[in-house]
Amino acid sequence: MLNNISIFLDKFGFGTQKRAMSVQFSNLELNSQIMLQRIDGYHAVNEGLSAELICLSLNPFIELKQFIGCQVSVDQVTDSGRLFRTTGIITGASQGQSDGALSLYRLTMQDPTSLWHKRRNSRVFMDKRVVEICEIIVKEWQSKSALFAASLILDSSGLTKDYDVRPFSMQSNESDYEYLTRILREESINWLIDESNYLVSSNSIEPQKLRLIDDNAQFKALERRTIRYHRSNATEQYDSITSFIAKRQLQSTAIHVQRWQADSLTQEDASGSVLSSHKHSAQRDNESLSLEQTWNISPAWIRDLKGEDQATASGNSQLDKLNKQLNQYQALQAKYFTAHSSVRDTQVGYWFQLTDHPELDRNHRGSDKELLILNKHFYHQNNFPKDIQDQVEKLLTLSHWQSNKDSKQERQANELTLVRRNIDIVPEYDPLKHRPTAHVQRAKVVSDGDEIYVDEWGRIKVRFLFTRIEDHAHDGGAGSNDTDTDSAWVDVLTPWAGEGYGARFLPRAGETVVIDFFDGNIDRPFVTGRIHEGHRSPTQFDIKGKLPETKKLSGIRSKEISGEGFGQLRFDDSTGQLSTQLQSSHGATQLNLGNLSHPKETAESDGRGEGFELRTDDWGGIRAPKGILITTEIASNAAGNQLDRDNLQNNIEKFLATNQAIQEAAKQHQTSAPALELQEAIKIALPNWNESDSTPYIAIDAKDSLIFDADKGIIAQAKENIDISSERNVQIFSGRAFLANVLDKISLFAQAAGIKIKAGQGAVEIESQASSMKIASQELMHIYAINDFIKVESGKGILISSGGGFIKIEDGNIDIVCPGTLSFKAGQIKTMPGSTLTTDLAAMPKLQMDYAECFVLRNKAGKAMPNMKYKIKTEDGKTIEGITDAEGKTEKVTSLAMTKAVITLLGYVDE
Repeated sequence: MLNNISIFLDKFGFGTQKRAMSVQFSNLELNSQIMLQRIDGYHAVNEGLSAELICLSLNPFIELKQFIGCQVSVDQVTDSGRLFRTTGIITGASQGQSDGALSLYRLTMQDPTSLWHKRRNSRVFMDKRVVEICEIIVKEWQSKSALFAASLILDSSGLTKDYDVRPFSMQSNESDYEYLTRILREESINWLIDESNYLVSSNSIEPQKLRLIDDNAQFKALERRTIRYHRSNATEQYDSITSFIAKRQLQSTAIHVQRWQADSLTQEDASGSVLSSHKHSAQRDNESLSLEQTWNISPAWIRDLKGEDQATASGNSQLDKLNKQLNQYQALQAKYFTAHSSVRDTQVGYWFQLTDHPELDRNHRGSDKELLILNKHFYHQNNFPKDIQDQVEKLLTLSHWQSNKDSKQERQANELTLVRRNIDIVPEYDPLKHRPTAHVQRAKVVSDGDEIYVDEWGRIKVRFLFTRIEDHAHDGGAGSNDTDTDSAWVDVLTPWAGEGYGARFLPRAGETVVIDFFDGNIDRPFVTGRIHEGHRSPTQFDIKGKLPETKKLSGIRSKEISGEGFGQLRFDDSTGQLSTQLQSSHGATQLNLGNLSHPKETAESDGRGEGFELRTDDWGGIRAPKGILITTEIASNAAGNQLDRDNLQNNIEKFLATNQAIQEAAKQHQTSAPALELQEAIKIALPNWNESDSTPYIAIDAKDSLIFDADKGIIAQAKENIDISSERNVQIFSGRAFLANVLDKISLFAQAAGIKIKAGQGAVEIESQASSMKIASQELMHIYAINDFIKVESGKGILISSGGGFIKIEDGNIDIVCPGTLSFKAGQIKTMPGSTLTTDLAAMPKLQMDYAECFVLRNKAGKAMPNMKYKIKTEDGKTIEGITDAEGKTEKVTSLAMTKAVITLLGYVDE
């Protein structure tokens, strides 16, 4: 009771009923100890409420923390005797001077959203409207802060429009106030701190309202509806506006907004440059003033390409909306009114009609006289007795808390900023100003379970490392789940991006990526690259070695999905071991180029050779439908062209000339001459080989020797000729047999040194099984048998002739005929009775070999062509006609020898 200031003031005749203002705290102990001397504050749409309270107390020892966090209400008695309430939270307190009787306290009162300044956070929201984000954060505050829950209610009933579902929104090192007001500005939503009831009759403290408004019709009228204009030159019974001043400022007259629209690959500018509908000047129209603001804003968001994220598709309507918003704000700043008033119950965000104003009454009617209160500077001083007031003034001076208001002139007043009610109210929004500073940051790649998780554009999902589980419980943990729910699709920067071509290195789940932001917009992230940190060691080529020992190696090594295999492009820039390797670990398949060395675990490794090596543990194939050149011809330092083949061309020409001479000799000696058409054709085609698609040669040219080696066998086959030429010898060696089998003929011709056929062991058999045999000699023919008979047998007869004489053996008879002398010289001549010698000659085999092949007809797609009529002609004169079967096959063509067959297609059966 000793510190009850109300009892103290009652003794001076200043009871409760006579006070112009009163204050009430939620901390009940303070209500009897504190009396409000003055309030000085500011309240604005799209800002909030803040006021300074100067209080008196008989207790100089109140702990300042007793004030902090208290709800407080200030009631001012209006001209109608009602109480105009201003509510808030005490967020600051300081103690002033004391004279032994009275002590001063200065308190800072703010609306509950001031608490949002005290919490800074980083978090993400997916697939949410701005209003939904506001509701989520307000509910979190209400659940975590009893003070906030008792002090503020969110009221979104003033919203009349539909709002986009944003695929992604990030709060980045922003206070909750900065983040929420930023996204409200982006959507052109006004916020207003309002009282549950700004005119009250009870003492209980009620929570304030945070009203969200997007249409002027949602701003309410003051209960008094009208305020009278009256200059303050006489005493008035009712409060009035004493000064009303119009202000106009030149603003931009046109807005042009453009941005990049990735899904259409265009710079989108919607309606282009849009002129303001507000008339800024009577001297010049808006077009001639030409005060245009051109904004190149952040790229449009791109939703899930399959529409699975439920986000709103971006488009021109968003640009038109922003263009309109910026124009509306320019109009709002272009003209407004400043009013000085004694009206105590003017509430910010409410409208009234001004009456009795000469200019307005004369020139304006109806809604033009209806004015909306945008902001209010106000002060009110309690009506203490003069002795107490003088005592307070001295304490204020000692505390250096002097007010710049003249208490002797006006005890209370306010200054209002007004606009006509029909002027659209929008929050200030500067796309460059109202956003957090975006810095490069890390993120972790996440997926739906696959190691690589991307969409059609190669975009990925990430978890931003700052996200906490407790901040994302509202949406099933989306944002902190380490799954594909943690972000919208994020673009990945690539060094080359064309239409279906470029460079592609897709981040994998678990990798650490570096995130930057388009246009510095925290809601437009993209991946700039990846970094190695911690246990994620830098690239290890061949899965060996570490930095810095292997610092001379550079390149790329991939990793098999769900495996340990890899592919790599490795550059070794070690001094004396310069090499390049392209490798797939599957089958150790490698192309090694340069000065080859073993994989490096340290700075050096043993060499493996020089040049190039193409190797694999599996199969290999070389395919070139236009031709292949393999040569050991020198082309130092990669000089010359790809198919340089001078040595090969010279050899072809030289050997062709030699072979033509041999061919001519064979003709002269009446033996079968070799066919040289293939060699002649190659000689003609080879010089222009690289300009033709019709000569798919494989040309092998060796400056020294060409070696063919096989552990089993070598097969050489051709549909036409196999030509072998040598300036010296063609030598064939065989460990067992040398077999030459042909279907037509064998012709051997030796011009100079003869032919030798000898068998070291075993018999020599020469047979003509179906025709005659001729053995001829220009000189002596010598036939002999060293250890046995020379046996000449014939199934019909034997005729030996020379010089007109002959000996004929036939049918058991021997005829000896000569034109000259028949001489018998012998030691003795005997004649004996006749006798016979039976001769059993071996039968000659008959050739029974047949060739039988058919054609198989397929179309370009590789499918069989049944029911196709055809005609086949062979070299030996046969003609076959028929229709292909279900598999596209013709009848078989048979022959005793390999001959050509030509097929002519005659159309389908039904054509």
